[in-house]
Amino acid sequence: MSLEDLGLTADEDAVYQALIGLPTARYERIAEIVALPGERTKGALRALVARGVVVRPADGRGYAAAPPAVALGAELAARRERVQRAELTVARLAETYRMVTADRAQRELVEIVEGTEAIRTRYLQLQLSAQHTIDILSAGEPGAVTPADSEEVTAISRNVRVRAVIDQGFLREAGAAENVAQSLAAGVHVRTVTEVPYKLILGDGSVAMLPLHGRGAGVNPAVVLRGGLAHVARELFEQVWERGRPYQEEPHPGIDPVDAHILRLLLAGLTDSAVAGQLKMSARTVQRRLQALMTRAEATTRLQLGWYARDHGWV
Repeated sequence: MSLEDLGLTADEDAVYQALIGLPTARYERIAEIVALPGERTKGALRALVARGVVVRPADGRGYAAAPPAVALGAELAARRERVQRAELTVARLAETYRMVTADRAQRELVEIVEGTEAIRTRYLQLQLSAQHTIDILSAGEPGAVTPADSEEVTAISRNVRVRAVIDQGFLREAGAAENVAQSLAAGVHVRTVTEVPYKLILGDGSVAMLPLHGRGAGVNPAVVLRGGLAHVARELFEQVWERGRPYQEEPHPGIDPVDAHILRLLLAGLTDSAVAGQLKMSARTVQRRLQALMTRAEATTRLQLGWYARDHGWV
């Protein structure tokens, strides 16, 4: 972990992190640990003492790290304040831009975005610029934007509501179950359907992006819709959301979380083998756990187990 983002140089970072693991240390010991030339070590220590990040004990015979929460907390708070001011400035500039270019915007209700990198950039811009809501339809293998690229957590931290509908094709992809679990933990509201009509992201119900050539084609090129066209995309999302099955966010206390996960994936339409692959266990283990659940529910078929699981809040 680096502290250079808080304004420390690489030398200061190395010296401070070395001192964190020591009650006190003399200059010679510090220089030995960080493996820096003597003058660089001395310079880093002088700078850290000046900033109050490192202190001299009463006997003046060494150096000690100040508590991180105290020494670096003020810098963290100041940087957060600067980011907030920057966000306000960007919002004002965006509003000015919108007003100045209103006529042009009316002529540019449709924007074509070509190239994987350009599509990824526009997708992340939609997430980061959303003020109230982000709505997503996910289908099949991720294209230009992978779950690792997403800024959903950043948006949620700004009190933006994020909803996502995923289909069976998405859930079959490697690591999909883990990605969904991470999204749920971050606060994303998730529902599942057999198949979504298009991949789609919708920001604040007013700007939408989807593949230009529809489902079954690649995401490149993509089309960005605004105005009334974005409202059509919003209605499409709402219809898919309404018929979606909630992907339970809180596990039922009466069932093992792994069993609940197995049931959710099966109810989403995955086979035993696909479920096993998502949960990194054997198909035999999945079947054994399902058999135990059927016995507990006094069900003779998986259909009956599904009904029982829904009636008793397991999924």
